[in-house]
Amino acid sequence: MGYIWCLLFVTSWLHTQSHSLEAVSVPNEATCSADQFRCSNGNCISNKWRCDQENDCSDGSDEAPSLCKARTCSPDEFACKSGEGECVPLAWMCDQSKDCSDGSDEHSCNQTCRSDEYTCGNGRCIQKRWVCDHDDDCGDGSDEHDCPVVPCDEVAEHMCSNGACIAKRWVCDGDPDCADGSDERSCANVTKTVTPCLIHEYQCKDRITCLHQNWLCDGDRDCPDGDDEHTASCKNISCRPDQFQCGDRSCIAGHLTCNGQADCADGSDEKSCQLAAKPISCNATREFDCGGGQCIPLSKVCDKRKDCPDGEDEPAGKCGINECANKNGGCMHHCVDLAVGHRCECHQGYRLAGDARSCVDVNECEQPGVCSQLCANEVGGFKCECEAGYMRDPRNHTRCKATEGHASLLLARRHDIRKIALDHMEMTSIVNSTKSATALDFVFRTGMIFWSDVTTQSIYKAPIDEGNEKTVVLKKSSVTSDGLAVDWIYNHVYFTDTHKCTIELTNFDGNMGKVLIEDELDIPRSIALDPIEGWMYWSDWGASPRIERAGMDGSHRTTIINYDVKWPNGITLDLVLKRIYWVDGKLNIISSANYDGSQRRQILYSTEYLRHPFSISTFEDYIYWTDWDKQTVFKANKFTGEGVEPITAVHMLQHPMVIHVYHPYRQPDGINHCQSVNGHCSHLCLPAPRINERSPRISCACPTGLKLMTDGLMCVEDLAEHPVKNNTHVEQTTAPSPQPDSGFIALVVIASLSGTAVLLSVLLLIGYRYCSKRRINSINFENPIYRKTTTTEDHFSLRKNLPARIYDHTSVMDEEYSPVIGISSY
Repeated sequence: MGYIWCLLFVTSWLHTQSHSLEAVSVPNEATCSADQFRCSNGNCISNKWRCDQENDCSDGSDEAPSLCKARTCSPDEFACKSGEGECVPLAWMCDQSKDCSDGSDEHSCNQTCRSDEYTCGNGRCIQKRWVCDHDDDCGDGSDEHDCPVVPCDEVAEHMCSNGACIAKRWVCDGDPDCADGSDERSCANVTKTVTPCLIHEYQCKDRITCLHQNWLCDGDRDCPDGDDEHTASCKNISCRPDQFQCGDRSCIAGHLTCNGQADCADGSDEKSCQLAAKPISCNATREFDCGGGQCIPLSKVCDKRKDCPDGEDEPAGKCGINECANKNGGCMHHCVDLAVGHRCECHQGYRLAGDARSCVDVNECEQPGVCSQLCANEVGGFKCECEAGYMRDPRNHTRCKATEGHASLLLARRHDIRKIALDHMEMTSIVNSTKSATALDFVFRTGMIFWSDVTTQSIYKAPIDEGNEKTVVLKKSSVTSDGLAVDWIYNHVYFTDTHKCTIELTNFDGNMGKVLIEDELDIPRSIALDPIEGWMYWSDWGASPRIERAGMDGSHRTTIINYDVKWPNGITLDLVLKRIYWVDGKLNIISSANYDGSQRRQILYSTEYLRHPFSISTFEDYIYWTDWDKQTVFKANKFTGEGVEPITAVHMLQHPMVIHVYHPYRQPDGINHCQSVNGHCSHLCLPAPRINERSPRISCACPTGLKLMTDGLMCVEDLAEHPVKNNTHVEQTTAPSPQPDSGFIALVVIASLSGTAVLLSVLLLIGYRYCSKRRINSINFENPIYRKTTTTEDHFSLRKNLPARIYDHTSVMDEEYSPVIGISSY
C-alpha cells in the first residue's frame, strides 16, 4: 500500500509541474514558424496569443510588460489609451461595448441623432417623417405627443378612427389596415366573407387569429390577448386527464402544479401540495452534517459536547487528527483537513474520480458554449479560438466578435420594412407602403433585398438604400410565400408556397423558375440556405410538424426534426458552428441542433418572451426573434438562453414578421462552381449537397416545362406535359392526385352540368388547391400563419385569390392587389 500512495503522490506532483516539464522537454534550438511566437524557454505558441492577457508560455514571457507595452497597433486597429499595448478593431469603436480595459474605445462617441432624425424621449433615433403618424415608433410615445390634427387626402386616403390615414383602395379589401380594423367595418361589397374563421372555429378578439374549438380552454393562451382562456368561456369546461383545473375552472398543464410558482390566476395549483420536503444539504465550509437533514456549526464539532442526536460530531479517536499530514490523505491534488475526517479537492480544470481521491482532466470543450467558436482542450484547462474574421473579446476570452462591419436587423413589418441598428438606438425605414410584407432576405454583396407580399402574392426586390425603387421578381397572384431565402453565391431565390404546397426557386430576375419539392408537403413555412455546403432547410407546421433538409438541387431529402415540435415557425442557420435554430410557437421554446438533427438542445423556454414567436436569426453569441404577442424583437444568449432583453420597446412594432441579421459574415464568401460556362448546364446550375469529399459540387436542372436529357446537362421541352395556357392565372401543379372525396365528386358533378369548359376550370382549381386540404384557410392577415387545426376535411368558400387581369411581369405600376372571386380550399 505504501508503494501505491507514493506513486499517487509522484503522479500528482508531475501533473502540477506539467508546464515546466514541457518547457524542459522542448529543445532550445527548436525553431518557430512565421505565425508563431518563441517563448523564452524555447516553446512555440501562436503569435496571436502574444499579449492576450493569458500566460500561454509556461514562463509567462508572452505577457512580459516590456513586450506588450511596446506593441504597435495596425492601421485597422484602435490603440487603447491605457498604455498597456491594447489594440481593438476599428469596427469595435462606439458600438456601446467597452472593449478597451479603460473604455477609451467608447469615449468621444457622438450619441446624438442625425439632422434628418427625431430624438425620442428615451434616446432612440427615428426618421422625422414618422413623427405624428399615429404609430408609436419611439416606444415611449414621445413621437406622438402634441401632434396637430392633419386631415387625410380626401381623394386618395381614408381616415381611420384613430386619425391615421391609409390608401382608399385598402378599404373593404378584407385586410384590416387600420389599427382597430375600422376600414373593414360596414362593408357591403366585400369579395370574401368578413370573418376569416369557419363555423367550427373560434375567432380571437384581435380579428386575426382563428383557433380550432379543441384548443379553447386547454390551459394554453393561444389568442394574442388570451381570450380563449377567459373564465367566462371556460366555466363549464372539463380539463383533460393530463391537466389541472384551477379554481376559476381554467386548465393548466399538469406538470405545472406544485412547482413553487402560481400558474393559476388564483394560485390554486400551489395549494394542498403534499410533496416531500427537499432534503437539506449542509454547507460543507461552515456546517457539519449530523444526518437526517440536521446541520450544526463546525465550531461545535469535537468540542467534547455531543450536539448531534447520536453524537456524530464527537467520534471516538477521530477528533484532533490531521489526516492530510499522512501521505496527503491519499489525495492526488489537495487534501482539506476537517474537524472530523478530510476531503480531497482537485486543481482547476480537474475533477474528482469515482474513488474521491484521484483527479482526472475535465474536457471543458464538451460543454456547449464554453467557447463561442473553436475550443482546444488542454490538460487542466482549455483555450478558445475564433474563426477567420472574428477576434476574442478582450473582456472575455471565451467570446468571439466580428472584426469588421456593424450588424443591424432587417425586419418585415407588414406595411413596411425597417432596419434596426444593433450598436446604437436607431431605426430607419427601407421600404414603405407594402401591403403585407412577410418574408425577406438580402444579398449583402450587392446591397439588394428581396421580400414577399402575401396579399399581392408576389416577390419583390429593391436596393437597400433605395427601397422604394422596387421591382417585381415574381408576378402578382402567382406565389404566396411566407418563407424566402436568397442564395447569395449562385444567385437564386428559394421560397415556400403555402397555396401550392411547394418549395420553388427562381433566378434574381424571376424568369427562370423550378419546383424543387412538391410531394408530402403540408404547410411549408420558413426556409434557410447554406450554399457553401449545398443544403437547404425548411419547417413544416402542418398535420405532421417537422423540420426537413435537402440539397439545394432538391436531392437527398430527409427529416431531421420530427418529435417534440408543434409550430416550427422560424428557422435560421449558424454557418460558423453548423447548427440550425428554430422557434416553436406552441411549445414556447427556442431549440437548436446540428445540421443533421443530432445533438439537439433546448435553448430557452418562456411563456413570457416566447408567447407567439414568429421568426429567428443569429449572429455572434446571440439569437434574435420576433414575437407577435409582445410586438417586439428580443435577443438572448444562443447557448444558454440567458440575458433576454428587448431590442425594441415592447408593444412598439405592429405585426413584426420575418427578421434577419444584416452583416457580411451572415453571407460568407464561397466558390461559385457554376460561374464557368454555367457549369456546362443549358439552363439552371444549382449547388449540390456535400455528402462526402467526392460529392459533385453542382447539379444541372431544368425550369418548369422542360426536362433534363440523359447527359445531365441539356434541357428540352417535356412533351409528356400538356400545360393549359394560363389566361386566367390559374396554375396547375404536378403534385400527385389524391383519391377524390365526396366534396371533390360533388364539385365535378356540378361542373359537368355547366359544360366542359366549367368542368376543366373546376378541375384546375381543385388541382391547384387540393394539396392544402389540411389547411383551414389560406395565409392572409385575417387568417395568418398562426393557424391551429385538427381537421382533415375539405372546406370550400369564396375568396379573392385570382387577379382581375394579366399583369406585365416587369410592371411596378400595377403592384396593388386587385380582387376577383375564386374557389379556395379551407
